[in-house]
Amino acid sequence: MSFVKKLPWTSLLLLIFTYVVFGWLVSVEAHSVWQHTVKNHSLVGAHKSILTLLWVEGVNLNLWDVPWWLLLKGIVYMVLISLVLTAPFQLIKTCYDRWLQSDFRAFISVIVGSFLLVIILGSLDVFVRILVLIAASALARLDLQTASYGEWQAFWLLSMVSLIGYSLGITTQQFLVG
Repeated sequence: MSFVKKLPWTSLLLLIFTYVVFGWLVSVEAHSVWQHTVKNHSLVGAHKSILTLLWVEGVNLNLWDVPWWLLLKGIVYMVLISLVLTAPFQLIKTCYDRWLQSDFRAFISVIVGSFLLVIILGSLDVFVRILVLIAASALARLDLQTASYGEWQAFWLLSMVSLIGYSLGITTQQFLVG
């Protein structure tokens, strides 16, 4: 019971709500992709699937029709954010120190960083969503660290709480709006 008592509930609830909103937005995006696909199928007159025919006749997108890559995108974001925030900083520092020892590698890093900055500025709406997820996860990680949770405990807690919030966001949008 001590494990549950010392959980930082405020930051974990904030993390859940952040991922609920993210899951909701991913589900809305999936719905618009679904409608675009159906519209293109009906315009082209291509082979229509039974699912497409049902949708045209009034059946809306449900949870099983969401494109798998949109769901996978959110899960990959969750795991990467959790891994980056719970990785030991000494390991990250060692990797960067080894990488930046030569001038050529430093030059490549600057070029890649500039390219990433252009991509970030080009798709600012996506980057802002990811930045909000990172901020909420970082707050939860700091609170878990203050409560003296280990790295793996923090990783699993962050991952599970994020997955619960993400799943709640997708299913809530599907059942309330869909």
